[in-house]
Amino acid sequence: MRVWFDVLTPKQVLFFGPIVAELRSMGADVLVTSRRYREVGPLADRAGLEMTLVGERGRKGREDQLLAATRRQEEMVPLVKKFGPGVAVSTASAVCARVAYGLGIKHVAVNDSPHSEVAGRLSLPLSHRLLCPWVIPYGAWAPYGLRRDQVITYRALDPAAWLKRPPVSGPVPKLDLSKDTVTVRFQESDAPYLAGADLGWSDKVLALLADEFSGANIVALCRYDYQVEEVKRRFGSRVIVPEEVVGGHDLLAVTSLFVGMGGTMSAEAALMGVPTISAFQGSLYTDRYLMKVGLLEKARTPSSVVSKARRLLSGSTRARIARKARQVLGSMEDPVPPIARQIEKTAEQA
Repeated sequence: MRVWFDVLTPKQVLFFGPIVAELRSMGADVLVTSRRYREVGPLADRAGLEMTLVGERGRKGREDQLLAATRRQEEMVPLVKKFGPGVAVSTASAVCARVAYGLGIKHVAVNDSPHSEVAGRLSLPLSHRLLCPWVIPYGAWAPYGLRRDQVITYRALDPAAWLKRPPVSGPVPKLDLSKDTVTVRFQESDAPYLAGADLGWSDKVLALLADEFSGANIVALCRYDYQVEEVKRRFGSRVIVPEEVVGGHDLLAVTSLFVGMGGTMSAEAALMGVPTISAFQGSLYTDRYLMKVGLLEKARTPSSVVSKARRLLSGSTRARIARKARQVLGSMEDPVPPIARQIEKTAEQA
């Protein structure tokens, strides 16, 4: 069994890493590719996930990203052809799906983000099978041309794949542990799914939090180098801005309140028992589930982020949420074995 993974984001390093290890324990030969991207390489090194780098993401703008993807696809073909996989796996890598389709390889998508429409349209219609968390209904995937029998669910949110295993450790910024720590994860401002959204949203939320909780450690986790420079320039010493890629799990372990503007780290924080506010500009099925079980609150304005933060930082909230998080995470299956089995099944049908 030969399997090719295309791993593009920090979440995918944490999520696919255990699946790669599981497949190798089953005797599979696995090729893992990635691209040059600020947060991926350092995290993969810490996780012990060896990757072959092919191309880059491209800078802002559709044309530059299109050209980068086109170059990457061209470079990928001889590498993948030489490896000869029976199945290809990605979240929604257009390059992976297109190369796999062109070479007659079945593509398996493992995806919890139907809201990411551009990536979905470029990859899911070419996929043989889609694996996703059970909280996402089939109707969310139907617009991508997938039949109901192509969609297979697992009873877990994706962060369970790494939260049920020893954490991948990494550096944490210097904090005054006598104070509360508010960690803010910036939005994926270059993502097509945020086209038309408020690109100044992260700054607005961060500014109010820095004003309201000036006595706390305010940590801004940026995704891109330009975000790091902009936040440092605007906020100065009022905000802690790590320049290196931090150990997300280790930082969340000492975080009093997490404010997330994406999906994955909000789910991770909530399942770790950290009081969590989702400030994502849109709607996520994972957020809805975590709200339903009492592990996450949704804020749609910067002022509501602050008001919810005041309440979540008070009293015994952390202990109550931590107890609930242990119950919820414990009720989820380990998604790694069932996903590995589905990949194996697809490879056997190749």
